[in-house]
Parts: sequence; C-alpha cells; structure tokens
Amino acid sequence: MKLTLCAALTVCGLVAFVLPSMGTSWEPNTTVFEYRESPAAEADRSLDSTIIGSPGIQHAEFKDTLLDIARLNHLGYGELKRANPGVDPWLPGEGTPVTLPSRWILPDAPREGLVLNIPEMRLYYYLPDSKVMTFPLGVGREGQNTPAGQYRIGQKRTNPIWYVPKSIQEEMEHPRKTVPPGPNNPLGKYWMRLSHTSYGIHGTNNPWAIGRRVTHGCIRLYPEDIAFLYPRVPKDTPVRVIYQHAKVGVDKGKPYFQIYRYGVADDGRLMADLMKQIAGLNLRVDLREVRRLLYDLPDGVMTPLPPRERLTTGTSRPERTSPQAPQSRETRRTAAAGP
Repeated sequence: MKLTLCAALTVCGLVAFVLPSMGTSWEPNTTVFEYRESPAAEADRSLDSTIIGSPGIQHAEFKDTLLDIARLNHLGYGELKRANPGVDPWLPGEGTPVTLPSRWILPDAPREGLVLNIPEMRLYYYLPDSKVMTFPLGVGREGQNTPAGQYRIGQKRTNPIWYVPKSIQEEMEHPRKTVPPGPNNPLGKYWMRLSHTSYGIHGTNNPWAIGRRVTHGCIRLYPEDIAFLYPRVPKDTPVRVIYQHAKVGVDKGKPYFQIYRYGVADDGRLMADLMKQIAGLNLRVDLREVRRLLYDLPDGVMTPLPPRERLTTGTSRPERTSPQAPQSRETRRTAAAGP
C-alpha cells in the first residue's frame, strides 16, 4: 500500500508497451486442483499427490509483454521472469516460446482456509474434499514483510477508503491522510483484514505489481482474483502466513522439491528445511546430491529428489522438469532481478 506506487513509476516510461493489453478482459483463475495425502503414520506414499498444476509453453505475440503473459496465465511477474532467463520482459518477440512455471508443491501447512507462502508469493485456498486453488501475490518490500502467524479474516470492505498510515504519509510527495475509492486507491475494490492487525489482503490499481515485493506488508492480488475470492471467503476463515523457503512434495510416489531463497535463505537453511520434510515423509534420499543440486538451483524449479540408491547405480544429476536453470550464482542473481 503506497500512494506513489514506486513499482508503477518504474514502468511508467514503458507504458507504451503495456497499452496494447488494456483492452483485454481479464478473467479470474477458477482452476480447482485435487490432491491426496496419506495419514502421517503411513509409510506407503505411492498414491500421494501433493503437487498441483502442470508446466506449459505459450508463444508470445508481437504485442505481448511478460506482464501480459503472466496475468493471462495466473502467474506472478517474478516467477515468470525467473522461468525465462534471457527473454526480454518488454519485447519477448513474435513467436518466442515462454515457459509457464505453473506446477507447485503444496506448502507444509494445515490444509484449510488460506495459506500464504510469502517467499513464493503465492496464496493457497483450500476447499472441502481435498481440493485447492492457488493465486499469485504482491508482497512486502524488503524489511516490510507481513508477520508470520495464524490469523482469521476480519473486517471486509468493498470500495474501501485507504487510511494512510503516518509512516507512509512521510514518504509521499504530497501527504494525504485518506485516499477515497477509485482508480488512485492502491487497495483496489476489495479489502479483507487479517484479524485485528493493520495488514490486509486486497486488490490493486497496479496489476503489474503482482509477483513483486512492492507493498508495506499487505498482500495484493490481481483485481479479478480478489473479486473472485472476496464473496467466497467469509469472516473468520483461518489464514496462515508462512515463510517456507523449501518445499517437498510427492506426485504418485515420486518426490520433488522446490526452493525460494527470497533474498535471505542460504543453502544451509534450505538444506535444514528439506531434511526436516524428507524425514517427515519417510523418503529415502541422497542428501549429498541434494546439497550439490542446491548450489545453482534457481527459485521455483521443480526438481526430482535423487534416491539414495543412486549412489550405487550412478551419479548423474536428475533431470529438471522446467524451467532451465541458469548455470552460475551470478546468473542466478541476474535472473531473479526485476527490471
């Protein structure tokens, strides 16, 4: 939440590239996924499925930017850009294949209500009967993260007035105490408070902020996604805000992992998180190979966990599904940076 909207100003000079998409009718993400998770006491995970979605490819049209392609495919800008290192975000070019990183491991958290995993900038909305939906997020800037914890949906407002905190007023060129509903209101058309805090889940008047770290701690969704969720998420719905930098999941008995460094998680922390989840799922994994894989693994890459037996049958690296990984730490830092 910020009146001056630094992220928007960053791209104002490039608005000519965004204008062709202004006539697009944006639709909410209504895809519902099914998952299966055996009781913790069971050793046989051959039928488990805690990985949802499937990767894809879209060939860019002349007028497309990665911002357009991300929104059309219900992805955040950051995750799409990381999946396509070397692709010009503003002019991908007619016919350029764009990898869609639309496969996710469910976070290690209770499967109820809303789960917001901040490092991957994604919300999971759990439905009855082992069903789930997922939406990309805009999250807090460095040093202004949403506090981790358990909350409930509190006050809900449509066409909200933004009561500008004093700390944000100090950053404004022309300070204002309130911003009325309308196109200049960074809350968008819908607001859902997290319990009795000053943080909330809301829309945005700056859709290309989704998939970026741009807020003062609140959570933004695409306007069409918050419009879809708002009437379906009642007051008192449980909300968990978590910072899970490493995730382990199983698809029909085959284990995979994803990592999200988020600028703060080093390989030691990631390895500790992975080992805890691997042990909890009773998986036989070659931990030395996992540690080696972490060295240059970009955020969000769905990677098979190497079985322990690999030590006796060979040492080849497991194939990564998508996207292709940059080949060095320096390339990784470049690929993760926004424009």
